[in-house]
Amino acid sequence: YLWDPGTDGLTATDVTMAATQQAALAPLSLNELAAQEAAVSSAVLGMDLGAELDINMEEIDFSEVDDDLKKFQEEGIVKDALQRGVDLGSYARQIEDSLKHTELASLKDYLHESKDIAGLHEEIKSCDSVLERMEHMLTRFQQDLGAISSEIKHLQDKSMSMRVKLKNRKLVYKDLDEHIKAVFVSPELVRCVYESEIKEGYIHHLVDLDVKIKYLDQLKLGRKLDKAAQDMIPLCRRTKVKAVSRIRQFLLQRIYQLKKPQTNIQINQNLLLRFKYLYFFLRTHAPSTADEIRNQYIDTVRKVYTSHFKQYLTGLMKLQAPLVAKKGDVIGLDESKTGGMFSLRKSSLHLQRVFTLGNRDTILANIDKPPIIYHSAAKRQTQFPYNEIFRATHRLLMDTATTESAFLSEFFQEVDGENGKSPEQKKANLRREMKHFEAIFSKTTALFIENLEAYLMKCHDCLELLILLRVVLLHQQMMRQRLTRCLDSFFDRINMMLWPRFKVVLDSHFASIRTVRLSSVSRGSFGVHYMSRRFAEFSAGIDTLNKTYNDAIVVSNMGRLRQAVLDLFKRLSKRVGGERPATVFLINNLDAILKVYDDRNLISETSKDIKDRLHDYVGQYVEMELMEKFSKLINFVRSAEKKVASAIERKQKIPILDLESAAEIVRSFSKDWQRKVGQIDSHVSSHFGTSKDNPDTVYHASEILKQILIQLVLYYQRLQDVIRKCYRRPPSFMKELVPIPTIMHEIKKFGTK
Repeated sequence: YLWDPGTDGLTATDVTMAATQQAALAPLSLNELAAQEAAVSSAVLGMDLGAELDINMEEIDFSEVDDDLKKFQEEGIVKDALQRGVDLGSYARQIEDSLKHTELASLKDYLHESKDIAGLHEEIKSCDSVLERMEHMLTRFQQDLGAISSEIKHLQDKSMSMRVKLKNRKLVYKDLDEHIKAVFVSPELVRCVYESEIKEGYIHHLVDLDVKIKYLDQLKLGRKLDKAAQDMIPLCRRTKVKAVSRIRQFLLQRIYQLKKPQTNIQINQNLLLRFKYLYFFLRTHAPSTADEIRNQYIDTVRKVYTSHFKQYLTGLMKLQAPLVAKKGDVIGLDESKTGGMFSLRKSSLHLQRVFTLGNRDTILANIDKPPIIYHSAAKRQTQFPYNEIFRATHRLLMDTATTESAFLSEFFQEVDGENGKSPEQKKANLRREMKHFEAIFSKTTALFIENLEAYLMKCHDCLELLILLRVVLLHQQMMRQRLTRCLDSFFDRINMMLWPRFKVVLDSHFASIRTVRLSSVSRGSFGVHYMSRRFAEFSAGIDTLNKTYNDAIVVSNMGRLRQAVLDLFKRLSKRVGGERPATVFLINNLDAILKVYDDRNLISETSKDIKDRLHDYVGQYVEMELMEKFSKLINFVRSAEKKVASAIERKQKIPILDLESAAEIVRSFSKDWQRKVGQIDSHVSSHFGTSKDNPDTVYHASEILKQILIQLVLYYQRLQDVIRKCYRRPPSFMKELVPIPTIMHEIKKFGTK
C-alpha cells in the first residue's frame, strides 16, 4: 500500500493520505510505524518535483485565462511583487519551495501524532458500536411505542363509545326516574295523608300529592299514560278524596273557634294563614268544598264583627256627653227669648259655648290615638263628646278592616302568586276581595250609618259637623297610606251624609240673621251687639277647622254668612242715630270680631275683609271728628289744593289765595287747637272708652285719638305747603303758625294719657 516512486501523477499529499488511510485501516506496532515514516520521507525526498507532467492540452479552455490573469495581478502579493520588479518565475519557485518544506513539516507532525490518532480511531470504533447498540434499542422502543399508540387509540375509541352510551343511559335514567317518582304514590305518602296530624309538616305531603295528581292529569290529557300511571290513578284519587275530607274538617273546626266568646280573631287568622295552602289545595282539587269553607268563614266572621261592633257602639253611646247645640241655637237667636226670667244668664253662657270652638279641634291633632277601651271608660264613668266616639269607633273599624282585608287577599287566593300578576288578574282579584269584604262588613257598616243618622237628626252644631268631616278626611288619608281601599265606599257615604247636614245647619244660621230685630239695638248705643260675639267665635272656629284644608265649599258658604252679618250691622247702625254714631257702632262691632281672630293669630278671608272694612270706618270717623272742629281749615286746604292742582295741570299761573281767610284760619288754629283737641278726646272716650254701660268696646280710644291728631297734623302741614306754593315770599301771618313739633309733643301727651 505504500507509494511507488515510479508512479506518475501522484503528489506528496496523495502519499500522506494513503499513509493515513493505511494507519487507520490496520493497527501497526511502533517499529512498523517508524519504518513507514522513514520510507515516506525517503520517497518524498526522491521525488522529481520539477518533472514535467504529461497533460493533454486539447481539453483545456483558455478563453477565461485573460480574466484569471487580471484577477491574479490584482492579488495583494502578486501586485506587490510586480511593483517591486521581482521575477515571477523565481518568485514562484521560491513559494513552491516554501510550500514543500511546510508540507514536509506537517507530514512529520502527523506521523509523530499517529499513535494518538490510532487511539482516537479505536475510541471512535468503540463509540460506533455503542451507538449501534443504542440504535437497536431505540428502534425496538419505537416499535413498542407504535404498538402502544395504536392500543391507546383503540382505548380512546372505546372510551368515546362508552361515554356516549353512558350519557344516553343517564338521560334515559333521568327521564325514567322522574317519571317513576312523579307517578309512584308511596305507601308512606298514603299513610301520612290518611293518618298524620294536620300540622305544618302535613303541607309537604299535600304538595307531593298535588304534584303527582297534576302530573297524571297531564299524561291523561296528552294520552301518554303507561301501565304504571294507569295503576296509580285510582290510588291518587282515593288519597285526594281523603285529603279533601280531612282539610275540610280541620278548617271548619278552626272557623267555628271564632265564635267562642273572648276569642282573639287576629290570633286565629294568623294561625289560619300558616295553613293557607290547605285552602289552595281545596281550590285546586275541590272547588265546591273551597266555596263552602269561604262562605262559612264569611258568615261566621260577619256575625262576630256585627255583634262586637254593636256592643262597642252601644256602650260608647251610653258614655256620650250631652249635646252642646240644641235645636234653635242659631246665631240670630234673640237672648231675651232663650229662656224664662231666671234662665237668661244661663242661656247666654250656653249660646256662647255653642258657637265657640274651644279645644274641640284637639281631636284632629290626636287622630292617631288608639280606640277608647270601653270597660275602663265605663268603670271611670268618663263621658265623651260624639266626635271622640265617632273617631274611636271608626278607628277600630279601620284597624279591623285593614287586617281583615289583608287576610282575605292572602288566604282566599284563587290562583298562585306567579299566575296572578297580570293587570287583568289583579283587577279580578281586587273585585273578588271587595265582594268578600262587603259581604263581611255590610251589616257592620250599616250599624255605623244608622248610628250617624240618629245623631245627625239631633245635631245642630256646624262646628261639630265640620270636625266630623275632618276626621273622615284624615281617616281616608290613613287608609291610603296603608294602601287599603276597602272602606272607600263607606267613607263616601259618610261624607254624603255630613255635608248636606252641614249645609242645612249653616243655612239655618243664615236664615236666623234675617230675623234679627232692629229693636235689639237701642238709639245712641255704641256697644257690641251679641251677633258680633257669636259670629266672631263661630267664624273663627270654622276658619280654624278649614285652615289647612281650604275647602271651597266652606269658604263660599262662610263668605255668604259674613256678608249677611255685615249687612245686618249696617241696618242696625242706622237705628243707633246719625252718621257718626252709626260709624262708631260699626267700628266697635267689627273690632270685636277682629279681636277674636287676633287672639287666635288666625288669618283668613273673613279676617282680611273685616280688617279692611274696619280701616275704612275708622278713616270716616277721623274725618268726621276733624270736620266738626276744624272744618274751615280742612275746606280751605282742600279747595286750595284743588285750585293749585288744576292750574299746574293746565300749565297756568298758580292762583292767589284768600289771604284774609288763610290768616283767620291760622290765628284761629293757634288760639283754639288745644281746646278743640281736648273736646275731640272727650268725644272719642265717650264713643270708644270702656265703661259699665259699654263693656264690650275694645278699640282703644287712644288709638282713635292718635289717628285723629296725626290726620290733623297732616292737614296743618298741607295748609303751610299750599301757602308756600302760592307765594314766593311768605305772608306775615305765617309767623303765627304753631310749630309741628309742638303739636307732636301734645299728641304724645294724649297717647300717654
